[in-house]
Amino acid sequence: MITVKRHGEDSSQKVISNFLKRVKKSNLVARKRKTQFVPAKLSPLRKKRKALQRISFEDKKALQDKVSKV
Repeated sequence: MITVKRHGEDSSQKVISNFLKRVKKSNLVARKRKTQFVPAKLSPLRKKRKALQRISFEDKKALQDKVSKV
C-alpha cells in the first residue's frame, strides 16, 4: 500500500504529485499490467488436438523433404 502524508504547507497538487512519483518508482502499475492478461490453461482435449496437429504437420514436412530430395 502506497501512502503519502502532507508535510507542512504542501498543496493538494504537491501531495498528488508525490503520490504519482511513488507509484512510478514502485513499478506497481507495470507489474499489474504484465499479469493482467494471463492466457487460460489448455484443456486436455485442446492439448491432444494441438499435439495431433503438430504431429501431422511434422509428417507432411518430412514427406515433402523426402520428395524434394529425390
